[in-house]
Amino acid sequence: MQTECSATPAEVVAGQSAARWQDRAHIGRRVPISARGTRKVDVRAQVFKHANALAAGSVAAGVLAYVFFALVTRSLGAPAAAPVSVLWTYWTVAAAIFTFPLQHWTIRTLEADGHEGTLARVQSRLWTGIAVLSLVIGAVAYLAREPLFRDGGVTYPLLVTAVTAGACFSGLVRGGLAGRGRFAATAAAVAAENALRVALGIIAAVLGAGPELFATAFALGSLSGLLWPHSLQFAPNHGDESARTGSPLVFASGLAAGSLISQIVLTGGPVALAAIGGAAEEVTSLFVALAVWRAPYLVALGVTPQITPLLTRLATRGRQRHLRRLHAVMVMSVVPTAGVAYLVGTTAAGPVLQLVFGADIELPATVLGLVGAGTIFAMGNLLLLLVILAHGRARPVNVAWVSALGVGAAWIALGQPPALVRVASAFGVSQGVAFVLLLVGAWVTLNKPTPQVDLTVASDAAGAAPL
Repeated sequence: MQTECSATPAEVVAGQSAARWQDRAHIGRRVPISARGTRKVDVRAQVFKHANALAAGSVAAGVLAYVFFALVTRSLGAPAAAPVSVLWTYWTVAAAIFTFPLQHWTIRTLEADGHEGTLARVQSRLWTGIAVLSLVIGAVAYLAREPLFRDGGVTYPLLVTAVTAGACFSGLVRGGLAGRGRFAATAAAVAAENALRVALGIIAAVLGAGPELFATAFALGSLSGLLWPHSLQFAPNHGDESARTGSPLVFASGLAAGSLISQIVLTGGPVALAAIGGAAEEVTSLFVALAVWRAPYLVALGVTPQITPLLTRLATRGRQRHLRRLHAVMVMSVVPTAGVAYLVGTTAAGPVLQLVFGADIELPATVLGLVGAGTIFAMGNLLLLLVILAHGRARPVNVAWVSALGVGAAWIALGQPPALVRVASAFGVSQGVAFVLLLVGAWVTLNKPTPQVDLTVASDAAGAAPL
């Protein structure tokens, strides 16, 4: 291909970017909408092509997380490891509020636009916003350092700042990889974060370090994203003004409530049980049961970077019939599967947990059944969330999860059964309520025209400065 001598450097870069996107058709990667022509969308092939790699990356990350925490507790002991536990807890919150939304915003933007111009345009504002946000959260952590970390220094507030920035960075790296169809690299990036933590944790353990160094090792894990520097390099697309989008941080804040509440409902059962007077052995047993049942959910969560571009493609190309079919499948499959999970929980789960984790792990059959059924609903909720986000909407997600949390809290507060049964049933009821409301939200979304811009972002016409 010949380039005219009068072409500007910007035009050359844009042309090279377009060529790179088209070249992906020849190396087995997805091609943007503009380059696909009339190529038929094979739903099953797109969903399962790289699912094994993404699932393996998610499983590896989970195993490595347990390895790191085992290093911490065995090196320091449970009391001294408390500050690291607090930092870890905050990281899970930051992942729900920042990593997940930014990752899927990036994937959706690349898929919907078919070029990298939008991301190139907002990149400087994005990094400025992340820096300001991280510093503000670090300042809050500094004010609360004594009750949170039992430490009067600045080390842990600085680490909170680093974890916040790292959570945003990880979301953008993974989104940049998955949005370009590099699913194997996405899986590697997910696993590499905790692999780096384990490597640094081993060094800290050998050195006989204190909690500050282990916490630093944890905070540095997100630097593994530097192994994929090209994931954050986006070519401008000066000739296309169709992609008018605002700040990804505004998108993240629009989704933050629903994303955070969903994780609270999914993992907060043991905390709620302890708060209302549950026995220590019940709290531990419920934690183990939730962790085991949550394993398939975590695998599904790891596969979402592949599902998001597929759903976005269907939404932006007007393939509502395919999405309505998926909606019907959700109704017909999740409820019966939740029934099967309840049956498995009430019959086989108890003996298996005792065999693996010891005879002290003992829960009523009803509790195990409720946890199993609720987890199946949680997996359905995750897919419905992605269907709604594919259309650029976040409000139905927030409404569903705020309502579900309210119902669950009322169930715990007003229920009559023993504390353990109240919490387990509240978990199942909350997930079920969220499922129904997300089904309704997805149905309404599927019967509305797909917006040309994200509804969760500020309007450029109003002169808003995103971030």
